[in-house]
Amino acid sequence: MALLSVRTIYMVSKVSEMISLELFDSRKNPPVLSSFKMPSLKGSPLTIYDALVHIHVVSSKDDVLFEKKGAIGVFSIPLGPDDPIYDGDRIELYRPILIDPKKIRRKKANQDKDAELKTKAKVRKERKEMKDL
Repeated sequence: MALLSVRTIYMVSKVSEMISLELFDSRKNPPVLSSFKMPSLKGSPLTIYDALVHIHVVSSKDDVLFEKKGAIGVFSIPLGPDDPIYDGDRIELYRPILIDPKKIRRKKANQDKDAELKTKAKVRKERKEMKDL
């Protein structure tokens, strides 16, 4: 019979329950939703980093996923790697934004402005032509 170390016995006694989590990975096409369970320790809440290491999505805190702000969230609330998670949470991995929404709105506003200016220029040109006749 193998002897258990004091640390192993301590860790086993601290395990309180298994918590259920979901992982929604929108970086893949089509997006993937998967469920998993992981052990929860008494007295210390699990973090997003702990869960992602447990399911083999990341291997360290230096991972590319943690470099961009807002790449990870729980129920559409952006969170960081050290934020706690609880039983029943859905961890979401977001796609990188390819085009900045502010730039799109600015471009559309400028297009509308350009169209308006072109219309005014055309009207002025027609008035000038009418005066010259």
